[in-house]
Amino acid sequence: MKVNNYYSKDIIEPFALQTIGLSFDKKYLGYHSPDDEDNFDYIAQSNKCALEITTVIPENEMKAYIFEKEQAKGKKNVRSNEIVFARLNSDGRLISWHGGALNETKKNIYKAIKKKNNIAIKRLNQKPYDYVDLCLCIVEGGLFDLNSFKLCFDNFDEFVFRNIFFITCSCFVCYNKETGFKEFSRIISD
Repeated sequence: MKVNNYYSKDIIEPFALQTIGLSFDKKYLGYHSPDDEDNFDYIAQSNKCALEITTVIPENEMKAYIFEKEQAKGKKNVRSNEIVFARLNSDGRLISWHGGALNETKKNIYKAIKKKNNIAIKRLNQKPYDYVDLCLCIVEGGLFDLNSFKLCFDNFDEFVFRNIFFITCSCFVCYNKETGFKEFSRIISD
């Protein structure tokens, strides 16, 4: 059984960068990954701007992902009883499960932003960039749209990020300190 590594850093980061570049501003397509491991995920060609990328995944979704990966490694008797509403086919493969709730996702978004903000502050003390953006790739089953972001989150100005990008399965939203929340067409390939 082949399982996609769709939550791996090697998949998520290039996907996010391309989506930002095609959906928001093509200049991001010129960003590169720095050699320095203790740096942001991508740096502008000018070396003046940086981009950090992270994922927000509900706990049950992560359990399902781990279940599939364990099965793909050939492990026998992988337990599905910890996965909420898990349904298996006759071969024991997972075919459906509960993905997560709006409140859990909201809390995880805040937690991810705060964590990345603390990391960004430390890195900015060592490597001065004009600004840093953050991108969150959110696994949320289509629960969020522009209005959901506006209702759930009132102020991200306390964070160091100039832009906070939100990529979901159905939308691309950007929070900018000057303009607030805006939705853009979600373009994932050209």
